[in-house]
Amino acid sequence: MGELKLKAHAGSPPRWGTARDLTNDTDGQILRRVARLMGFELFDWQAHVSDVALEKVNGFYRYRTICTQVGRQNGKSKLISARIAMEAMKPNHHIAYTAQDRNMARAKWEEHVEILESAPRLRKKIKRVSRVNGSERIFFTNGSSYGIITPNASKGGRGTSLDLVVIDEALTHKLELISALQPTLGTKANGQLWIVSNAGHPIHSELLSHYRNLGHAHLEDPLTDLAWFEWAPEKDDFDYMDEDVWYQAIPSLDLEYGVKIRAVREAANTNSPEIFTREWLNVWPAQESVQVVAPDLWDSLVRTDITIGERMMLSVDISVERHKAAIGASALVRGLTPVEVVDARDGTQWLLPRLIEIAKKWKAPVIIDGGSPAGSLIGELENAGIKVITISMRDYGKACGSFYDAVHARTICHLDDPLLRSAITEASKRPLGDAWAWNRKNASNITPLVAVTLARYGVTNTPEDKPIERSRIF
Repeated sequence: MGELKLKAHAGSPPRWGTARDLTNDTDGQILRRVARLMGFELFDWQAHVSDVALEKVNGFYRYRTICTQVGRQNGKSKLISARIAMEAMKPNHHIAYTAQDRNMARAKWEEHVEILESAPRLRKKIKRVSRVNGSERIFFTNGSSYGIITPNASKGGRGTSLDLVVIDEALTHKLELISALQPTLGTKANGQLWIVSNAGHPIHSELLSHYRNLGHAHLEDPLTDLAWFEWAPEKDDFDYMDEDVWYQAIPSLDLEYGVKIRAVREAANTNSPEIFTREWLNVWPAQESVQVVAPDLWDSLVRTDITIGERMMLSVDISVERHKAAIGASALVRGLTPVEVVDARDGTQWLLPRLIEIAKKWKAPVIIDGGSPAGSLIGELENAGIKVITISMRDYGKACGSFYDAVHARTICHLDDPLLRSAITEASKRPLGDAWAWNRKNASNITPLVAVTLARYGVTNTPEDKPIERSRIF
């Protein structure tokens, strides 16, 4: 184990990493000098990322997107602060930073400002610092600036032109954030997007999972604009208590200013294996270990010969943001409960007239979770003469459990709708009292799944039609 430790001190390589092309020049040495001005030396792993990420071909950066994934406390923040400072030293360059939320981004931005202000040769390059809430920005004497950008896909970065964008804690973000931030680099020949994080969740970490898949797929692609670096145990089958494995996954382990071996031992002995391997060893949980319904099982329930007949139950679901909605249906046919997504679209403008049309055509009642976003439709549906059955949160938990049991009992069937399959593969659980329910958080769209879950519950149960509570003045 001693030899392995010495090797690690020389620089444990990433398990998956873009290789350095020694025929290209690099600005990695510039970033190292900036780090020294800020009062620290780069670890070997940080220097390796810098050398590859800042390779140049014909005077332009070889890579436009750089993704670095390594366990906590290895120095991601120090690397990012040096990269930001390096960009700020270029005249009239503009940098933006975002983290899991604005408060976290503000805290990290303050750390970066403090490091810059504490370095004498960098402090004199600062013109002023604005800490006005919502307009936090550091202005430099050369016309450059560095500020926070909100991690909000609908607002963040729009209309802004940037030279460097940093997304920290990427495991918390949805992929749509990229649609707002990537165009800000569009006019910059040397613009770069840096994405940093520790391991995420294969379902919930949408943005990071997307780039991880791309990174693994294009490691050997000579035309890719993406540089990927990921530290983890060398093999999938590993003993998480083996200290040799720790040195493979934690590149700063037992180095001066790095992660301390005693701290890792304590964490290994006091955390669950899942938490320890994710947070310290940067290991992603296997997709199959977090999915509620295995895709292979769901695929085996396709029955195109069984369709919903005239007697059906409808349901509807709307996302919390009200940007997605779906109508689901179910019935009892030959001892099975077929489920079907009748319609699913963006927004809600289409939803009410479409639901009324279907319900009247098939004389079908509509079951709605009164406490969900779809509860807003109850009054208008009733005014249109549609029978509405409202259910409680407790009923919703029962509906999810019943759906799960039916899948494993193979008494559900479906038509292989891709929207429903996508929702099934993304769905995870959230606690709901003594039961559980489908978890919307970080899933891109599970409205089709919620809609058919409720519709099926209406078929297999007779939920009490609960009146909506009214104000006593009525």
